[in-house]
Amino acid sequence: MLSKQKAILDVDTGTDDAVAILMAGHAASLDLVAVTVTHGNGPLELTLRNTLKVVAAGGLAHVPVFAGAARPLVRDPYPTQGQQCTELPLPEPSVAPGAGHAADFLRRYYMEDGDDTVLIPVAPLTNVALALLQEPALSRRIPRIVLMGGAIGAGNATASAEFNILADPEAARAVFCAGIPITMVGLEVTAGARLTKVHSDQIRALGTCQSQIVADLIDLDLTWAEEWGSDGVEVYDACAVAAAIDPGVVTTQPMHVQVETQGALTLGRTVCDTRRRTPGSPNADVGLALDRRRFLEILVDCLR
Repeated sequence: MLSKQKAILDVDTGTDDAVAILMAGHAASLDLVAVTVTHGNGPLELTLRNTLKVVAAGGLAHVPVFAGAARPLVRDPYPTQGQQCTELPLPEPSVAPGAGHAADFLRRYYMEDGDDTVLIPVAPLTNVALALLQEPALSRRIPRIVLMGGAIGAGNATASAEFNILADPEAARAVFCAGIPITMVGLEVTAGARLTKVHSDQIRALGTCQSQIVADLIDLDLTWAEEWGSDGVEVYDACAVAAAIDPGVVTTQPMHVQVETQGALTLGRTVCDTRRRTPGSPNADVGLALDRRRFLEILVDCLR
């Protein structure tokens, strides 16, 4: 029997984070070691509560959850509103967070025995940056980061920036500069993960606790999407988990990526050198596209 790939998820739980947690926790090829939580889609109090709800209701109460950063490294929290900052409609959590700060957990885990564990941040990168600031040697212990964040082209929070990067650009810059192998699953990839009512019905028919939760959350997002004339929603963070399970689901290209931390119009932009002219080696495998058929197979397999 093949051994499972150990993984840690770093989340700011809203709907797509919930899908990512349930995928990672039930994937046949992954061993979800822990979930760390940060600010992002809402204040830490909300994202932590949502995370605890998901692991408890989704059959993952055995997975430890650690609360982390309540704010970015140097900035005020990025404002969120509407469906992005919503308490998930799940039962009251029956589990509590583990003791200690998420960054302390990451530092201890990777320095002691975690050098075979992929790190999957699908949130602002504050927890990861804090752990690296505490222990720079961590950059030689994390074998790979598969993150949801950034874009080669236009952003979604602003014309320039994707939300997870914009919510703490200094943290993102520190992570991209740390020398850790990175797979960047950005907006060019997540555009292929658009789900409709047809997909939520197919997922619901799987009949597992995790499939019911995901179907309910997709349907909830679809009701919001209808307000601006769309019949589909993107499950952004699920793409990073799928890429950790099967790297071939994302087409990538090595590039040098730098994060803008000063521009008045470009704050939070991931500047990807598609020309390969930036001095120094590429520091990330940047996602270009998603194999949609394979992604849907992985999603269903995890929720089955």
